[in-house]
Amino acid sequence: MPTGRIVDLAAKSQEIYENELPAALIYFGERAPVNDWQELFFVAVKCLYLEFPDTINSLCSTDPTRTLFLRTNTIDMECPKKIAPIIYLETARSPKQIVKAIKIIFSRAGVRRINMQIEVYTPQIEENFYAPQVTQENFYAPQVESYQPPVQPRRTRNQKPVLHLNQSIEEMLATLDAMETYESPKNSQPVLPHAAPVGRREPQVFGNLFFMIEGTRHGPFDNEKNRYVALMQCLAELYPYQILREAGHHINSMHRLTLMKGGSYLYFREPVELPNNLFIDKDFPDRILVENERHFLERCGLFFENVMFSA
Repeated sequence: MPTGRIVDLAAKSQEIYENELPAALIYFGERAPVNDWQELFFVAVKCLYLEFPDTINSLCSTDPTRTLFLRTNTIDMECPKKIAPIIYLETARSPKQIVKAIKIIFSRAGVRRINMQIEVYTPQIEENFYAPQVTQENFYAPQVESYQPPVQPRRTRNQKPVLHLNQSIEEMLATLDAMETYESPKNSQPVLPHAAPVGRREPQVFGNLFFMIEGTRHGPFDNEKNRYVALMQCLAELYPYQILREAGHHINSMHRLTLMKGGSYLYFREPVELPNNLFIDKDFPDRILVENERHFLERCGLFFENVMFSA
């Protein structure tokens, strides 16, 4: 009869035997069935990325010669799984290495009380392989639930998927996958702060974007990206201390870092260099660029409405 038990990651030592297989991952009481250790590793790290994206990013490595489990590329990786854009997880690890890696993430995130358990079991081995007998002993053995791919939450056409706190682990994973493949409607227009009031539709006219800092007018700019880059260059020169403090800390509503220092800019899709060895990523939609501008202006003691304007 197969034996099942719970391995609590909060314990100081977790003894996992070679013949044991995982049946499910339990996180804050939510049970997610899995088939093997690789799938458990992927589900666990994907869940932790929801809560600690900055920690996951800091653990990534760009060096393929290092044996870390998180990298920004798939070079020489045996079984990579995509956790987020340009973040890949090496799932070809032993059970002990997987448990250790999960605890490293919790430790780096500063979590003292871990609420994650692993349900493991010892598979049944039939004595007579060619003529297995169904006995009373294995008839009542607990059956391991087979993994079912998470069903994406229902949504209307062209509706952007959104994460909710009351979603289960499977629903959150499905929503994350949907967010990566979501495409905005072709006819949609970015809503900028200088657009028409609610209820009055006004087409966005690029080429009339300006900003003014310290009495100097900058512009016009053809698009929001160019204005964002020029604004960040000015802020890095005029307010170096305030901007340096935000390097590696600010994460926007897309759960992505916006400002990094030094070689960390390799995580960015469209990096742009600023003074003081700083780098920003300009690969964001217009509404996110405006969100970033508001944040950095606020950190410098400036108001968005007083700095930005359109002619």
